[in-house]
Amino acid sequence: MGAAMKTMYLDISVLKIVLARLLGRLSTSAYFGPASPLHLTELPDPSLPAPDWVRVRNRLCGICGSDLHQIFVDAGLDVAPVALPSHKRAYLGHEMVGQVVEAGEAVTDFKIGDRVVRWGRADDCRARGRATLCPACARGHRVLCRFASEPRQHHPAGGGFGDSFITPASTLLPVPDDLTDEQAIFTEPAAVAIHAAWRRPVQPGERVLVLGCGTIGFLLIQVLRALQPNCEITALAQFPWQAEMARAFGAQHLFLASDDGYAETSRLTGARLYKGRGSNRMLLGGFDLIFDVVGIETTLNNSLRWARAGGTVVLVGVNLHRMRLDVTPVWYQEVDLIGAIGHDVVTWGGETLSTFELAMRWMQMGQLKVENLLTHRFPLDDFRRAFRTALDKETSRSIKVAFELR
Repeated sequence: MGAAMKTMYLDISVLKIVLARLLGRLSTSAYFGPASPLHLTELPDPSLPAPDWVRVRNRLCGICGSDLHQIFVDAGLDVAPVALPSHKRAYLGHEMVGQVVEAGEAVTDFKIGDRVVRWGRADDCRARGRATLCPACARGHRVLCRFASEPRQHHPAGGGFGDSFITPASTLLPVPDDLTDEQAIFTEPAAVAIHAAWRRPVQPGERVLVLGCGTIGFLLIQVLRALQPNCEITALAQFPWQAEMARAFGAQHLFLASDDGYAETSRLTGARLYKGRGSNRMLLGGFDLIFDVVGIETTLNNSLRWARAGGTVVLVGVNLHRMRLDVTPVWYQEVDLIGAIGHDVVTWGGETLSTFELAMRWMQMGQLKVENLLTHRFPLDDFRRAFRTALDKETSRSIKVAFELR
């Protein structure tokens, strides 16, 4: 019998997704049961399908909020991305660090034993080996590849939630020797935070609100402080312990989700608060710049109303549900609403580099401190407890939960 690859994946089956959602209302155990689209299994170890591919042995992999959305079927079937064609299987785990254990003959950037992180998507122009790149891939924003949903000859197999995976070498970046595995798994979320901050650069003296204190929120506070030491950062946290961590990472002002956000915005920015009928309220004045790292209906509606006239809201949080939004602040107050997804290429210190590379560099310099963000580790077989720990932050006080795969 040939070698096997232990890996976790989701069956992209509408029937299984709907069934898991219905049964999940009765018990969260349904998301891990026989009817669930989630599988942890052993598959035949695939061979490298092309000479520019590599095999990576995972060492450590963080659980991302987007992983939890998929596992707990937290998505609508009527949102735009769901209309795109998808593979039959979605392999989970992208916040990984691993070692190259096999390389095709055309691979020149990596050798056996190199530590790597995964960047870009395996379906973009570079990963496909296209001679002509789409505009997004040409500028380095591979997450927005125009051809990502087109049929392709070879598909990656495996992900970070498993012992190994195969992928085009162009989807990997080397990890510097002076970064630990524990730091390296934060490269991807840090790259996301850096890209979000670049979508609307903070200016000196601006009042900034970071709405949401999870991994991305804590990293974003540090990124904003690195980019503009003379800005004023407020953090909105769900729990008091998150607020204290936000302060340690550089937020000067704090308030909680249980507080009156309108009153807090008025207090912190000097905005005038007006009350209409019922619960309808409006501010004249507010934050110059708001990063909504949660991205649900309530937080986005609040963000649009808490921004000053001419201010900006950057939507960072991922939410695969339709929302009811009051968009009148967009035209009545000329509030700009900007989206941010994934990672990009930026110019820093006269050098053009990916946000992944900048994230690793800032971790090397101590500009991004991630040591206290990894709060829990689990073996892969204990995935049920790992996912529940990552989901229940109030009880577990989890920030980043990871699978120990070494």
